[in-house]
Amino acid sequence: MKKLQLTILFVSLLLLGATTSCKKEESPDQHQPLIDQMKAVADSIVDNTHVPGIVALVVDHKRGIDWLYTTGVSDIPNQLPMDGSYTFRMGSNTKTMTGTVLLQLVEEGKIALNDKLSQYFPAYPKADSITIAMLCNMTSGVFNYSEDEAWLAELVSNPSKAWTVQETVDIGFSRDFYFSPGTGFHYSNTNTFLIGMLIEKLTGNSLKTEIENRIINPLQLSNTGFLTSGLDLPGTHGRGYYSGEYSENEDVTEHFDISWAWAAGSAYTTPRELQHYVETLVGGGFLSDTLQQQRLSDFHMVSPTTGYGLCILKRGSFFGHNGGLPGFTSSMYHSNEKDCTVIIYFNSQLELIPDYLFLRFMNIMYGNDF
Repeated sequence: MKKLQLTILFVSLLLLGATTSCKKEESPDQHQPLIDQMKAVADSIVDNTHVPGIVALVVDHKRGIDWLYTTGVSDIPNQLPMDGSYTFRMGSNTKTMTGTVLLQLVEEGKIALNDKLSQYFPAYPKADSITIAMLCNMTSGVFNYSEDEAWLAELVSNPSKAWTVQETVDIGFSRDFYFSPGTGFHYSNTNTFLIGMLIEKLTGNSLKTEIENRIINPLQLSNTGFLTSGLDLPGTHGRGYYSGEYSENEDVTEHFDISWAWAAGSAYTTPRELQHYVETLVGGGFLSDTLQQQRLSDFHMVSPTTGYGLCILKRGSFFGHNGGLPGFTSSMYHSNEKDCTVIIYFNSQLELIPDYLFLRFMNIMYGNDF
C-alpha cells in the first residue's frame, strides 16, 4: 500500500477559488445541452485519470432537471459498471450529522455554543480556552489525530484494529496545538470526535443511537447508517479503490476498521438518500429557523466564496460538505437560492476529488454565479 492519506476529507478547500442517463420527463429537452456538458466532464475524468467510476446526481428543481448519471466501473477486475443505487462510505459528510445532533442539544438547553470544553472535559489542555463553537468551526487549534505519523503507521500495519474514541482523542491532545484556540483555522477530525463525546455525555446514549433517532429514522433513510466499528460496508455496493495515491487495483473497500473515523466520517448512504438528507440539512427541518439561519450565516471564510461553519461547508450559495476516506470520496451540496442539489461520489481516494467536478458542474449550470 502506498502513501496513506486519511484526513477524512476537507481536501482542497480552495480548489479552483456504463451509464445511467437522464429520462426525458426528468430533464426537459431544453436543458439537454447542460446535461451533455456535465456528462462529458464526468466521462473525461474516468477516461483520463485513475478514477474508476463516478456517480453524479444533479437536481435543479426550478429548471425541472433530475439527472442521475454513472460512468466507469464499480469493480475493476470484473469490469462491472457503476450503479447509482449502491451504498458508499460518505466520509466527512458524517460531520454534518454529528454537528446537527449537537445543535439540537443546544436548542434543548443542554449545552451552549459559547460553553467552554472545560465544563465537560476539564482535563484536556487549554480546555478552558476552547468553546464548543470552536470545535464545530475548526478554530480550536486541536491537532488532527489522523495527521499523526505514528497513528498512520499503526493503521497501515494493523488495519483491522478497532480504535477506541478515547485513545484517538488522546492522540490529538498529545501533540502541540496548531495555534491558540480561536486565532486560526485548521481542519481537525479530533474536533468532531470531541463533539461526539459531548453528545454521548449529555444524552447518556451512544452517538449512533442519537444520529439514528434524530436524523436517519425521521427521514426514513433505510439505506443509510452510522457505523462504530468493523470492516464491512452494509448494503449492495461496488468496490472502493486507493488510499491517497494510485496503486494498481488496490481495493480498500473493507480493509480498515471504520472505528478510526467514527463521529468524523463513519456513515454510509446512497445518492438519493444523501440528496434527501442534504436538502433537509440546508433547507430546514432539523433546527429552528433562528438557529438554522445562524448555521447558514456564521462562517470562517477561507476564500471569497468558501467558508466553514458549524459543521457545514459553504461554496457560493451551496451548503453541505465533502468527504473522503480509503476507497471513497464524495460531495453533497444544496442551494436554497438555486433550489438545486448536487451529489457526487468517486469510488476512489486520489488527489482528484468530487469537489472538482462539483465546481465544473456549477460553471456549466450557472457560470460564475453559483
